[in-house]
Amino acid sequence: DNLVQVAHNVQLGPGCLLAGQVGIAGSTRVGAGVVMGGQVGVADHLEIGDGAVLYAKTGVIGDVEAQARLVGYPPLPHGEALRVWALMRRLPELVRRLEALERRLSASPREAGP
Repeated sequence: DNLVQVAHNVQLGPGCLLAGQVGIAGSTRVGAGVVMGGQVGVADHLEIGDGAVLYAKTGVIGDVEAQARLVGYPPLPHGEALRVWALMRRLPELVRRLEALERRLSASPREAGP
């Protein structure tokens, strides 16, 4: 794609697909068949394993295992990221419930210890 930046000494394996605005820093090795969605950024001196998929806007700061499916920053496995995003929508409600429980516990008389 266009606007892809591949820095010095980067090694790209065969069959890689790099979407627009991908940036790969120097001396990184990218395995065969790796897919990088738009705006993926890869730090320098890393190894991206064969067949890895890095979803759009993923920021890679460490080595990636072969066949990994990562998304976000810091990168998480795709399934875990979906669960985190689903829970984030409930976070305000969960914080309110936790605060209410803490108030109830602090208001109730505590049992005397031994």
